[in-house]
Amino acid sequence: MPPATYQEFPVTIIALAYIATAILLIIMILLFRMNGRLASLSACLSRPGRSARLEETDAEPNVAEVGPGTHFQEFLNEDPERHTLSKKEQFKAFRTWRSEKGLNWSAKD
Repeated sequence: MPPATYQEFPVTIIALAYIATAILLIIMILLFRMNGRLASLSACLSRPGRSARLEETDAEPNVAEVGPGTHFQEFLNEDPERHTLSKKEQFKAFRTWRSEKGLNWSAKD
């Protein structure tokens, strides 16, 4: 009996294996790119916008304004209805009150 001869794979199977490997590599590269774009989009969405930051800083008084014995506390104690207002409305009215009393540093007179 003659020794067993080594049979080669048909060329079409080898070509299909290379093509499948290339397609898988392309898909993997596209997935990595998509992951990077999603990460940057997520970072953009999680960052507050400029208008939100301005609104946030506009709505809250300084730490020095909130404590007991401050002008803000005096403003709230003048009218009990001011305690029922929302924080944003309180701070807006406080800025107006402060301007009327001449407690602002700016010279907008």
